Amino acid sequence: MFEFLHLMSAPKLSTGILRYNFRYAQFIGAIFFCLHNKKDGETVFNHNWLKWLNVTHRILTFCRFFWLYLATISMDTNVQHILYGMRLLLSIPNVVIILVYQIVRGQEIIDLVNQFLHLFRKVNDLFQPKTPGFGGRRELILILLNLISFAHEQTYLWFTVRKVYSWRFFFNWWCDFYVVSATNMFIHINFIGYLSLGVLYSEVNKYVYTNLQIQLQKLNTSSSQKKIRRVQNRLEKCISLYREIYNTSVSFHKLFVLPLFLALIYKFALIALIGRNVAVEFYSSSFVFWILLLKHVLDLFLVTVSVQGAVNQYLNIGLEFGNVGELSKFQTTLDILFIHLRLCHFRVSILGLFDVTNKLFLKFISALISLLAFIAQYKMQKGKG
Repeated sequence: MFEFLHLMSAPKLSTGILRYNFRYAQFIGAIFFCLHNKKDGETVFNHNWLKWLNVTHRILTFCRFFWLYLATISMDTNVQHILYGMRLLLSIPNVVIILVYQIVRGQEIIDLVNQFLHLFRKVNDLFQPKTPGFGGRRELILILLNLISFAHEQTYLWFTVRKVYSWRFFFNWWCDFYVVSATNMFIHINFIGYLSLGVLYSEVNKYVYTNLQIQLQKLNTSSSQKKIRRVQNRLEKCISLYREIYNTSVSFHKLFVLPLFLALIYKFALIALIGRNVAVEFYSSSFVFWILLLKHVLDLFLVTVSVQGAVNQYLNIGLEFGNVGELSKFQTTLDILFIHLRLCHFRVSILGLFDVTNKLFLKFISALISLLAFIAQYKMQKGKG
């Protein structure tokens, strides 16, 4: 087994896991399109019957989910059922957004996915020989962490409900799993989307640094026109790729910024409520609550790291070119690129309220830990008094 893992490269393994994630998203009804192999590469296309099957299934499962949680809340008022109430309340706008996106904005999503696939083909064509796969070890580690989040969504109810397994339990588990996993899907979509943008920027930067920069530095006034033209075409191709990646990132951000905002509100509220329960009942809190808290923090961490990685790769664009030699026309071309980079700054702003950054994530975690410590100390002092 270890020999197999050693032979399997990180990019190829990441690609295989992403294919599994794609099938998983189809299975839970978050994706309503199919992957098709063509001569010029892979594309996705719409399946109307699959879309309406997912819409009908989602409405039915959410009705069962709503009734089940409403009945559970009405029986008791402890912290666990307050948590159920918050999940129920916060899941409503997320489910509505999913239905609207599947019915109304489905074609926009398909076009955007095809843009990503087209960009990956063009970036892969830069390298000879071609390097199949997705990203490197960093991306593989993040994708594996995302798999842990998927596994928790599938199995957490098995450890929460302490009853004899029956057909009713499996039916309720399926409805809960179908709704909750799809509600979290916008977090996973943004994670994969920004991770992909970071990989695209990273691969073009790698090509510029390892190939194009060396060729630019060797050029001078005595170089042949054929060589100058060949290098200039490669430079213009890289600049065109940078612009296409940026335009795709803008389209992705505009399409998914509202679902991301709702998903972040959902995560923040649940983390605060679960954390409060853990702090108040520190010694008696179930291990399930600790795992649930870490799972939601992990989701926020993955989105933040993927966004920050894409931003960092964008900021490295100008640094990869270095000295371009003695030809002024290349410097003029790069100056145009640098002006574009200054005017079109890549950032992930959530409805103009805040930017998704590592600094913001650390501030949130610091504030959460301080709040939980304060609540725990207050509870201990009150118990002593």
